Amino acid sequence: MGYNKRKFEIIKEFLSPNLFLDIRKLLKNKNKDSSQIRDLEREFGEKLRNLFENLGPVFVKFGQLLSTRRDIFSENIISELEKLQDDVKEEDFENIKEVFYKEFSKDIYDVFDEFEKKPLASGSIAQTHLATIKVGSIDRKVVVKVQRKDLDKRVKEDLIIMKDLYKKLESKLDGIESFNFGEIIEEFSLSLNKEIDFEVEKNNIKKYMKLNVKENDLLSPDVYDSYSSKKVLTLEYIEGKSIRSVFEKKSNKRKDMAQKIIEAYVNQMFTYGYFHADPHPGNIFVDKDLNIYLLDFGIVGNLSENYRYQIMKIFLGASFGEVKLITDAIIGMGLLEFDSKKIGDFEKRIQRLLDKYMVMSLNQMKLSDLITDFYTLLVDYSIKIPSELTNFAKTVLILEGLIEKLVYKESFLELALPIAKSMVFKIFSPDILINRLRPKMFDTYSLIKEFPQTSLNILRQLARGDFRIIDQKSEIERKSYEKIENQKSQAIVFLGVSIIVGFSLLSLSNLKLNQNILKAILILILSLGFFMAYIIIKNLYRKEWYEKNKRIWNRKIYHK
Repeated sequence: MGYNKRKFEIIKEFLSPNLFLDIRKLLKNKNKDSSQIRDLEREFGEKLRNLFENLGPVFVKFGQLLSTRRDIFSENIISELEKLQDDVKEEDFENIKEVFYKEFSKDIYDVFDEFEKKPLASGSIAQTHLATIKVGSIDRKVVVKVQRKDLDKRVKEDLIIMKDLYKKLESKLDGIESFNFGEIIEEFSLSLNKEIDFEVEKNNIKKYMKLNVKENDLLSPDVYDSYSSKKVLTLEYIEGKSIRSVFEKKSNKRKDMAQKIIEAYVNQMFTYGYFHADPHPGNIFVDKDLNIYLLDFGIVGNLSENYRYQIMKIFLGASFGEVKLITDAIIGMGLLEFDSKKIGDFEKRIQRLLDKYMVMSLNQMKLSDLITDFYTLLVDYSIKIPSELTNFAKTVLILEGLIEKLVYKESFLELALPIAKSMVFKIFSPDILINRLRPKMFDTYSLIKEFPQTSLNILRQLARGDFRIIDQKSEIERKSYEKIENQKSQAIVFLGVSIIVGFSLLSLSNLKLNQNILKAILILILSLGFFMAYIIIKNLYRKEWYEKNKRIWNRKIYHK
């Protein structure tokens, strides 16, 4: 089928009364919950799944992405999209040979000593074949991943069709723009173009191997550069089986394997901020010695240092029932504006959510349910979730499904929480914090040295009521004044909190704690409090000086 004809057929399918009217009804009733709406959602989800499967690999992969967006779709639609399968026919071997020849200008059998025609696996993007190469005098088995013929062309065309389709739907459906599908399609386009470039996957593997060097990290097959290109990837052959082979075995090793996988992923996500983002059973192999390997690095996730820090704050807030810590983390991610009325209501919703799960045992609790409820809350407040976080959430949910198949007597959370807590407290340990602050120690010393006299001057001015910036003459000036007064309060709060916490720590000196650690924490907290207060006060002085001189300058100009 030609491009224009395919485009016409796809747009026709989505604008057909059969599907279009369902979309319109769902948009109109998106915040309603009734048995009728739930039935409509299930029917729509099934129609959409069948349509995506009929349209081919690009649309299937897009549907798989949408199945992770609990901030957009209801659970009834999600459950249907999760069934999406990209089962495809085996590629003709002559096409495989043709793709290989275009990449290397050599026949497959001129490069490999042996090359099996029958594929090990056949996917929507590529096929894998078992082959043999000579390394010195040794025969080495390798896995050769060869992209399907003309796949890049099909991907390019289908992505254009998808964008044009969304423009059509946007012009005909009120309210669809609120879901921000345009941005989702753009992100999907970038991700898919990376996935079909095997040079990217090769570099992903190398980066992963470089970062994950600890004994408890999961392994990955090595890459053979000389036999790899944009459309061909040659990897070390792993003598093993999919982790599925372990699911039914009565082995006391299964729990150990589950814990190792969880620990490795916690390490990937929160130590390195770089993780394998598709840990379904087909991508995890186990060898005869029970070493665990991750396969297929076409999709990886990244977490910035800020996101890692904020996610850990959410985790700590949930663990200790501290709602404000969770809110602070969401604000820190830039997802929620600092609005006192909105925040108050938001925190009440968070509290109700915590209350719901706090009465459950870990065995009863499912992370997928918690994430769904949390996503629903964010949607209610029109909070758009960045792809960085959806990728993280998707990976965690895939892990939960994997672990519960591996260890069915215990829940994912039962195994994961102790490991996660250990990691969080390790990351927030005094030694690591001090190491991170060490490059700025000179600046901190200077601030501490200057701070007593500066603080004394400020406190004297505050006591006399002399510490004023501007007169309240206009609405603009009034708001500015209020802002500055708030900043003064912040400075005092930072000072007060740091001093209170500092002296609280001193009261622990009678306990059997490492004195060096105690001193380090004390110095750190006091330094941070002094530092923040100093910065605020310094800025206030600058503003005071500027406003004062501005008035003087204006008067001089006026008199002239």
